[in-house]
Amino acid sequence: MEQLYSIFLKHPKVFIDTRNDISEGIFVAVGQKDVNGFHRGNQFAEDAINSSKASYAIINDIELKEKYKHDNRFILVEDGEKTLQDLARFHRHNLTMPVLAIAGSNGKTTFKELLDAVLSSKYKTFSTKGNLNNHLGVPLSILSIDNSYEFVILEIGANHLEETRFLAEMILPDYGIVTNCGKDHLGEYGSVENIIKANKELYDVLLETDKGAFVSKNDNILMNISEGMNNRFFYGKQTPLWAEVIGTPFLKFKLFFNGNNSDIQTKLFGRYWLDTLLGVSAIGSYFDISLKSIKKAIEAYQPAALRSQLVEGQGNKVLLDCYNANPSSMEVFISEIQQSSLKEPKILVLGEMLELGDYSKAEHQKLIDSIDVRQFEDVIFIGEAFLGLDIPVCTNLRHFVSRDEAEKYLLSGNYTGKYFFVKGSRDNKLELLMQVFV
Repeated sequence: MEQLYSIFLKHPKVFIDTRNDISEGIFVAVGQKDVNGFHRGNQFAEDAINSSKASYAIINDIELKEKYKHDNRFILVEDGEKTLQDLARFHRHNLTMPVLAIAGSNGKTTFKELLDAVLSSKYKTFSTKGNLNNHLGVPLSILSIDNSYEFVILEIGANHLEETRFLAEMILPDYGIVTNCGKDHLGEYGSVENIIKANKELYDVLLETDKGAFVSKNDNILMNISEGMNNRFFYGKQTPLWAEVIGTPFLKFKLFFNGNNSDIQTKLFGRYWLDTLLGVSAIGSYFDISLKSIKKAIEAYQPAALRSQLVEGQGNKVLLDCYNANPSSMEVFISEIQQSSLKEPKILVLGEMLELGDYSKAEHQKLIDSIDVRQFEDVIFIGEAFLGLDIPVCTNLRHFVSRDEAEKYLLSGNYTGKYFFVKGSRDNKLELLMQVFV
């Protein structure tokens, strides 16, 4: 590994996709293995070197290496994916700045972006780009960091037991936070209890390495599963840093800290973001960010990338929250809409929730039952998961199996002056309905 790491230091760009600019970088062949145990990515290695001008290609294809046995740019390893991860682990030990890991069921990416905005007011901060938060994304993220950064925020995405532990042990965080424990990837985890157990894995790694965790006293589950840790930094009720909601539906809150307070107006839809904002503020204050700077960063934060994203056009408003969805996030989303006092006629467009396994039928029925159809001009369900369920017979409630069918219906509406609320799992691609709304 020392020899490979010395190559990395001279060519500190690592890629697994030749569609990126990989010139002078290192291409690593990963992906599914064939019957010989060779990664699918091996088939792109020659192109990476010869066309994309990569400096090196890490492969596990013996036949390919034999073809290029006199070309030192092709490096043969037993397993490309494991080599990528091992290289990231080796590099992590050479990083000197504080590293914070984020796990949890809902809101991780928004938490990361808000925290990046707050900490960047004082430190040169690196944070996970896009969704590079899995067994391949985390090592790529780690290998993108150099010691010019003063703070690192890495997101952990998991959907199986032991996956959070695996990634946390690679990240070796100095600090960590679990956003919440909800019903994400319920089909893969098998139960809510397993989801809680999976999120606890981050706390376990922090305990074993004697590192610190930021924990919300507003969340009994997080308090329970972090119990026994040596270094817990609390926020929320009965702590010096707490908050109260003073305005909705776009959250406005009063932040209290050590005898000072400040009113903060966010662009985030829903009071359910309060604990996220408290956590971000707690970490910011711990690392000496002033209340004034925290307020400025939060108020400037503009939700994007289909997460609580507000889009306006043709007289309509559209709240796009369709990057992902699970029963927990759907519940608070629907509740917030139904508690709001918005004046515009509301139209609710909900895509099916995926990765629920045996829980799918019951959870989709709960979703249907939670909706007060009287509050909406139209309620539209999209997806096969709603088939065979007890959907009330109402003139303003419709179900379409496909997004295309829903689009045809919506296009006939000639809407103006409406407020659309759009949420569903990623594979629904509900953002493609935008031409209907604006």
